[in-house]
Amino acid sequence: MDDQDMKNKKDLLDALDDPGSLSQEELDAILDDPKELEDARLLGDYRQAFARRHASLKPDVNKEWNNFRQSRISGKNKGKQLWIGISIGVAASVLLFFSWRMFDRTSLVPVNQPIVAFTASTQSQEVLLSTGDGRMVSLSAPQADSLLRETGITRGDEELDYQQTIRETEIHTLTTPRCGAYQLRLADGTQVWLNAESRLKYPSRFTGEQRVVELEGEGYFKVTPDSKRPFIVKSGNITTEVLGTEFNVRTYVSDDSHVTLLKGSVKVKNVSSSSEVVIRPGEDAHLQGDGTFDVREVDTDNYYLWTEGYFYFDNETVVEIMRELGRWYNIRVEFENPQAMNYRLHFLAERDQKIEEVLQLLNMLGKVQATYENNKISVK
Repeated sequence: MDDQDMKNKKDLLDALDDPGSLSQEELDAILDDPKELEDARLLGDYRQAFARRHASLKPDVNKEWNNFRQSRISGKNKGKQLWIGISIGVAASVLLFFSWRMFDRTSLVPVNQPIVAFTASTQSQEVLLSTGDGRMVSLSAPQADSLLRETGITRGDEELDYQQTIRETEIHTLTTPRCGAYQLRLADGTQVWLNAESRLKYPSRFTGEQRVVELEGEGYFKVTPDSKRPFIVKSGNITTEVLGTEFNVRTYVSDDSHVTLLKGSVKVKNVSSSSEVVIRPGEDAHLQGDGTFDVREVDTDNYYLWTEGYFYFDNETVVEIMRELGRWYNIRVEFENPQAMNYRLHFLAERDQKIEEVLQLLNMLGKVQATYENNKISVK
């Protein structure tokens, strides 16, 4: 963050405490940048969040707000200039609060049968590695390290590293469960973050003129530049081709496929229709039903903060939020009020929180009521 950006953040924070501290001309100059305008909106929401926490949990709201202001001004953040975040000490945990936006809602209509939005899985929730010789290695098993060493793979803290010398080229597949994510560093140095309930198929080392991997679910890629060998991600009907950049691919379901770019340039192609687009940083390519791509500017926080341990939803429907919670915690989700499925919220929370704590934050908005019992979330 440069000096001018830091000054703008401080001015915005000061203005929240004292709306008359800035002239109209100064405010106009700061908010001329759309990103600054979004920052101001979110800061206002977070200031209100402290007030809501004060009403229900009785912390020292002024002290917490001042601590938050100082951390933002000094630039102490977590990854990629995430200066818009809040931490509030409650019990022995940290809860990240959120602001909200929603459409006008109509009167609630009681229903007899709830709508099932997500179903829990009874399968074993382990990170699994399938090797070229047909072995299936559970990375939580005691013998995992010795098996990995045999193939030249090293392992760190929830990360596999293929940069060691591997004699033979074979196809590996890494599969994550619903309740966890994993990282790996491919043989060319490319870093991959694999989200929950996802699968990546890749060679133990790259040969030939292309670097090709196959993805199911969601993955974030930080590709090592190589002008002679493009990096290609195949995911459903989408292929994404890059030389070296950072992007996110999400294809949990065929009718909701996204490629989102943070840095560099990528070419996205639908192999079924031959539709093709090149997107720029800050843009998302959404595959449409007719085979074409809808390209638009997005808040990229929504597409990478999961790699840093956060749930982040920007103007997303409650049903999409609940499906993500269901996937992460492996919990059944039912809606007793169908209309609540389409409410839109801005939501931020930590993924290592208990589900009860996350739902408590959601319920504090007073827009929906979600309860958890017997491995099921019920939303009213």
